[in-house]
Amino acid sequence: MQDGFEARKQVLDGRINLLSPSDNQQPHGRKIFRVSRFILYLLIIMTIAFFIFSYQVIFTGNSISEVFNGKINILKQLSSLALDGNNLKGETDDRINILLLGMGGAGHEGPYLTDTVIVASVKPSTQKMALISIPRDLLVNIPAFGWWKINNANAFGEQKEFGSGPMLASQTLEKTLDIPIQYYVRVDFSSFEKIIDDLGGLKINVERAFTDFQYPTADFKYQVVSFEAGLQTMDGDTALKFARSRHGNNGEGSDFARSKRQQKILEAFKERVLSYSFFLSPRKISKLSNTLSDNFKTNMEPWEAIVLAKLIEKVDAKNIITKVLDDSESGLLYANIVNEAYVLQPKGDDFNQIQYLVKNVFQSEQIIAENKPITVEIRNGTEISGLASRHSQELKLLGFRVLKIGNAPEQNKTATQIFKISTREQKDQVQLLEKKYQSTMLSGNEIPDWIMSEATPDLDFFIVLGANAEEE
Repeated sequence: MQDGFEARKQVLDGRINLLSPSDNQQPHGRKIFRVSRFILYLLIIMTIAFFIFSYQVIFTGNSISEVFNGKINILKQLSSLALDGNNLKGETDDRINILLLGMGGAGHEGPYLTDTVIVASVKPSTQKMALISIPRDLLVNIPAFGWWKINNANAFGEQKEFGSGPMLASQTLEKTLDIPIQYYVRVDFSSFEKIIDDLGGLKINVERAFTDFQYPTADFKYQVVSFEAGLQTMDGDTALKFARSRHGNNGEGSDFARSKRQQKILEAFKERVLSYSFFLSPRKISKLSNTLSDNFKTNMEPWEAIVLAKLIEKVDAKNIITKVLDDSESGLLYANIVNEAYVLQPKGDDFNQIQYLVKNVFQSEQIIAENKPITVEIRNGTEISGLASRHSQELKLLGFRVLKIGNAPEQNKTATQIFKISTREQKDQVQLLEKKYQSTMLSGNEIPDWIMSEATPDLDFFIVLGANAEEE
């Protein structure tokens, strides 16, 4: 019997393509920078700044001279918008989902390809926030386009209609993750440096000097970056290197140290934007407004940006949950080559486990484990056609979630074998399967190596059907 996913993959192959040859390549073990709380906060701050300073968008017909001679108080106007009692989308369900997209922009090959895809969720009742990182190489079904890498969704939307890229990316992930996505924020990452430069740089106190000999470059090579201790003004390029460095010496190579540096950048950014010198400089405000309008897109209304920023401000660092979808040993994805393209696909070849993780991201690990659906994989150890498929349907009716079916390496089994992979206490399910298949549950050292190598992470049961399963 042919494995179900293999049959589907033959159909998908002809529809998978890429926008550029370089997008095909495997990342050679290099990990893309993970967007952290620093990036999220910066995006939200930029959202607010965009609506505050892009006065032409908010108040049509008002000139900048009227804004700065006191005739119009934009901050007061926006504050009143935020106090009208309206709820954010998703607030009544106690979960607000924001899609964060980062693209290379003009001057890059495939300027609308999104190298950064993050789903940020805010839970107002508990003042918690979750950041779920989606790899750019994840193979997904893009509406009206078919199976492509997720980083193509924004580009396809722009091809179809200028400005609609984030909407198509949102629709794609809504379907993939099975959650509503109320808002999106898209940023051309090259604009970060320009924004900081437009502000005149950021004043940063470097607590201790360090050198990073492995700071990655855009062409997958490395460069050396160094920082001296003391108060200094950093331009955009230097500030981002200071915030993103991962391999510094002198105690600066840890995630904790990097987070502290990012907090310094964030605080310095806020100080610049909220300083009197900035508000009294129409030239700086105009430059920032132009940069944001050229490199920034969101579907948030001004009052929504303000309310959302206030909600995020209440989130304590210890209440930020980070999840990364990856192909590590304990991850939910696996790497594959399809049409000579490097892609990542969900283990089990469906998105059930990923959807479960995303929907329950605010639950404790213990609660998630206790309520996680009982998962099963089935292999046909006989030459009886369709046996695994039939038993898959039977187990689904019994409440099991079947992640994958296929053929065992050998089709000469007379008796069915059932293996318990997970360590969860599942007495009822064990008894049910033992009775159904007239077999004793095997576990630990009794599990063959080939099963352990094929089993999906956190799988509960692995069943190899024998000829007696036909009589069952």
